[in-house]
This record gives sequence, structure tokens and C-alpha cells, in this order.
Amino acid sequence: MSCEKIPWEELDNYKDYNVTTVPIMAAADHLGQACKDANDRYMLCRSDSGADPRKCLREGQVVTNCTKLFMDQVYEKCKMPLARHATCIDLSGRKFDWCRETQVEFDQCMLEKMNIARDFTWYQDKPHSKFQTWGESAREFFTDVTNIIKHH
Repeated sequence: MSCEKIPWEELDNYKDYNVTTVPIMAAADHLGQACKDANDRYMLCRSDSGADPRKCLREGQVVTNCTKLFMDQVYEKCKMPLARHATCIDLSGRKFDWCRETQVEFDQCMLEKMNIARDFTWYQDKPHSKFQTWGESAREFFTDVTNIIKHH
């Protein structure tokens, strides 16, 4: 899904988007991939404008529109897997690691129906040596975070 296809005339079509935080959290990894271009342009604008969000309203609206288009497609194609995963996240006190079963179901639907794969491995899901020290574990964690930031 490319946000470049959103005409500037449509920027005001979705001023308010009525969706709660939990479904967006449940779909965040996929949303990040689908709207990467719009998010990157917005963050670049914020960086170039001295972090003044008023100078980047148009870019911000593109991010909002991209999110709405993406979530509309998710609701159309993967509504029940998203609902189950979002409900699990909400009822678990937003502890994602308690919802891996529903996450797998949602990830499979997103891959099959929207061709978007989760490309992020959660740190706590990675195998670790039983003899790994805290310092080694912390160093590995920060290396992983640095690599993620470089690639996104």
C-alpha cells in the first residue's frame, strides 16, 4: 500500500478517525510497514522544521489518511483475527507476550490476505544462553535495537 496514491485533495476526508488505541497497537508492526513512506516523510519534515509540528500538518494528514486506509483494509480482510488479538491485548493489561497465539493468527491473516509479514522478532522471544550474564544480555539487546533503528 503506497501513500503516494492519496491525492492532496483528499487530505481532509478523514479529519477524525474513530478507532481506539488497542486495534492500532495490535496492528502496529504491519501498519508501520504499510505506512512507512508517509511516516518517514513526516519525521523528516519534523526534523527539517526544527520539530515544529505546525509546519508539517500536510505530512501529518497523509500519515492519518494512510492509517485509515490501512485499518479499513484490515477490518475488511482480517477483522476477526484482529478483534481476537486486540481483545487479548486489552484484557491482558496490554502485555503483548501473553497474546502470542492470537498474534500468530493475525500475522497469518495479514500475510495471506494483505501480503504483509511481520519482520520484527521480539527480544523476549529470542533464544538465550542459560549462562548469559546480564551485561551480555543488555549488550545484545542494545545491538538489536540499534540494528532495528538502522534498518527502519
